[in-house]
Amino acid sequence: MADDTINGAIRPQDAANSRRRPSRSSCLDESEYTFSDEPAATNNVVQSVASKNRARADEDLLTRVVADSCTNAFGCVFVEAWVLSNDGTKLTRPSGGHWMSPSFSQSLPTEELIQNAMQLDKEARDCAPGAGLAGTLFNDCTTNGNVHWRQIKVLMDDPFVQREYGNRMKKMYSLGIGLVASVGFSSLDERGIVLYYSRSTASMERLRADSNEHFLVGATNLIGASFAIRKPREECAELRKEMFRTAIRKVRMELKKKKKMSLGSIVLDKDEMAKLVAELNREDAQNHDEEKSWASQTLHTTMQIVKRPGKFVYKVGKKTYKLGKKVAMRLNSSRKKWGGAKMHGPPRQSVQDCVFVFVGVFLCMLTMLKISTSLSTDSRFLIDGGWYSGTLCIIFALTPAPVGQPRQIMCSHVWNMFVGLAIQQIPTGGYVDFMAWHDDASGMPLIWKQALAVSVGIAGQAYLGILHPPATGLSMAFATSSTWKFTTIVAVFIADVTLIFMSMLMINLSEKRQYPLWWLGMGWETEGGALGRIKGYGKAFGKNVVDAVKVSERRKGGGDEEAV
Repeated sequence: MADDTINGAIRPQDAANSRRRPSRSSCLDESEYTFSDEPAATNNVVQSVASKNRARADEDLLTRVVADSCTNAFGCVFVEAWVLSNDGTKLTRPSGGHWMSPSFSQSLPTEELIQNAMQLDKEARDCAPGAGLAGTLFNDCTTNGNVHWRQIKVLMDDPFVQREYGNRMKKMYSLGIGLVASVGFSSLDERGIVLYYSRSTASMERLRADSNEHFLVGATNLIGASFAIRKPREECAELRKEMFRTAIRKVRMELKKKKKMSLGSIVLDKDEMAKLVAELNREDAQNHDEEKSWASQTLHTTMQIVKRPGKFVYKVGKKTYKLGKKVAMRLNSSRKKWGGAKMHGPPRQSVQDCVFVFVGVFLCMLTMLKISTSLSTDSRFLIDGGWYSGTLCIIFALTPAPVGQPRQIMCSHVWNMFVGLAIQQIPTGGYVDFMAWHDDASGMPLIWKQALAVSVGIAGQAYLGILHPPATGLSMAFATSSTWKFTTIVAVFIADVTLIFMSMLMINLSEKRQYPLWWLGMGWETEGGALGRIKGYGKAFGKNVVDAVKVSERRKGGGDEEAV
């Protein structure tokens, strides 16, 4: 029994046993080279069977690789591969590009959950980049070999995440799947993403271990190559098939020349077979000589082109043609995306929720304006209460959104204020047109400074992971006017703390809402959040100190014994 399973799961080599495997490789399937004198419809049927056999072989290969990655990755219970279409409008899960651990699905407590798990493994609709679980993670990950971990519960609660058909995220979370790792791949002009799902209770320390993440990256590259090789392998199969057809035509021509001889008599006649073999060898040698002659002629022609003065123009023209082709394809893909992804919009909120939002926003905004008015007596601490209007919209109307959590609000405010203050130091050349830069202007046009501040503010927030859209207005405000100084940061900090405290008191009175979802966002649920992670670091540090002290005492004691 131990030989048939690995860690309670079916071996990868047995993962595709439920599907019928061809008896030969996809390039040498005998049905591909079956020819008949029957009408063309018969040959079409034969070619259709051959295509199905090749597709089944591709599916089995990809399934074995995906199953192996799921079996050997720590804590992984489900793996999906998603591939971007050529026009970039949708992500598709290819046939064979998924595998769920049987030990996981069969361990679910109810028959309904088992059926839901089988349904998730069996079906997955195409989704647009940026929509649904696969589309959202595809936008987050890159092909530089990094592993990105996300919590499915956070994605479910995020109102900015576009929902997919069938509520797959909700179904996965009901099965106990709470963590997903995404790794991107790019192989032979094929781009995609591989998702590795784990239980909510899995140890994040082991999941994020270097050995496990290195395996996930390597497995992703292998999965991507297994899918990308399908097209070249199909081309090789077609080439072999055409060569075989050519050989069949030659045999038929020989049969026509010798009408008295049948195919069986030719096969049994040693002399005839020897003649056919000799003729085949002679043609192969002739083809080889022709290839050598063509290669030498091509090399000679290339050398002549290199010696010509127009070789640079030729190279530039060739590269320009390739670049133009890529640009044309990108523009065509862009045109196809104009029609949208045919997704359903978000639902409206209930009247009760809207009343709750109205009361909370009204009280908080009144408080922010009062703080702004109170601080206006001192020019060093001036703030504009209107800065918090967008923040209140996110906190009360989109409470679970990650962009509305305390860390995002405070860090993004500080970042954008520093950006605005830095660009404020650039001399201003006055109000001029968009592309005008007058000679008499001593500095940068104001609109250029404003655009620079906003672009640096948004790009920096995205890079640091502290996105909070309303905060971007601070970078433009600080870059525009010298009224806002470094002391303004203190006033904004006081207003931020007050707003977060008031929002926490009011929102948590609701039975359906909770604020905040996190404070620092540095930990994971299984670690007890950021505070639990800090405690874990403290315990580990204390243990290392105690161990170091014990080792030092042992060495000291050993030295005293030697002295005695």
